[in-house]
Amino acid sequence: MHKPDTRTVSNRIAQQCARAMQADGHHPADFFRQTGITPAQLDQPDGRIGAQGHRGMVAYAQQLPPHRGILELDVTQWFAHFSAIAQVCFNRPTLRSALHELLHLRGLIGEFDFMLINESGARIEIEYISEFCTRGGAMQALANFRMLSLLTRAYDTGAATAFQAGFVGKAPWFAPAISESFGAQARYGQARNTLTFEAPRLDLPLAQFNAMLAPHALQHAQTQLQQLQGAQLFSARVEQAIIGLLDKQGSTDADGASLLLALCDDMAMSRWTLQRQLQQEQTSFRALELRAKSRESRRLLRDTTLSLSEIGDRLGFSSQSAFTRFFKTQFELPPARYRQGM
Repeated sequence: MHKPDTRTVSNRIAQQCARAMQADGHHPADFFRQTGITPAQLDQPDGRIGAQGHRGMVAYAQQLPPHRGILELDVTQWFAHFSAIAQVCFNRPTLRSALHELLHLRGLIGEFDFMLINESGARIEIEYISEFCTRGGAMQALANFRMLSLLTRAYDTGAATAFQAGFVGKAPWFAPAISESFGAQARYGQARNTLTFEAPRLDLPLAQFNAMLAPHALQHAQTQLQQLQGAQLFSARVEQAIIGLLDKQGSTDADGASLLLALCDDMAMSRWTLQRQLQQEQTSFRALELRAKSRESRRLLRDTTLSLSEIGDRLGFSSQSAFTRFFKTQFELPPARYRQGM
């Protein structure tokens, strides 16, 4: 029996990146050496790139010459690769439900970025934030915005929805094609990556909605997501354990050294064994600690009323300013603005 293909978009983009670099004269081994990604992660149907590999791939992809694009404007193939998402999102009772399900199920595609939705009457603004791209993730935002635009237009009942797209950084050589795909001139050199559109029919029932098939498709997609999250690498289990420690320990025990000692105690293994197993997955305790704190900081900002000072203290930072600097380094925006956008 063939294994299901659970590779993320990151894997598929990495394959394109590796081929593009080779076409420009780079040795094939350069890509794997500089990114930390292994050939098996790209070749095997269940190969999935971890956080460190994703970060390395994004940095390496920035070496591509301007004329070599690795992201295509036509992202309909993504829906084909992730049919479970397509079967849910293109058969929801309303556009609002479709948008929220897409964001909920994006873990099947990958989870090294996130999007914020702001609603003001019928006006929708979606902000894309890349965890790892130091240049703002404009091209990653482009692909995700194209997915959202295709989904939104599937729920149109009249004229095609026009989108106002804004991107961090300079306009790429194919900027005219971007504007054409969104139906309006895209803007560049912006402070944020945003997609804005009018959605007066956000809660209008979809005439083609199939109420009989919808719950089965949703259950199937949710099961896939749960299975994927359950089949975690050792490093993913370590990250979850760190988050658990951050949740229950006091601020005096949230520094890296204290967390490492508590983690080894909880997992009943020595520091050497822990680090050795993490090295086999091309990561480290320090990298997972930073990722766990970035995830937990987002959760606390989103789900609690704790002040920035209290959150920073809870996560082991010496001051509110230290926490703010950390958050801005990770997500390229201050924590206060992240909280306002939720």
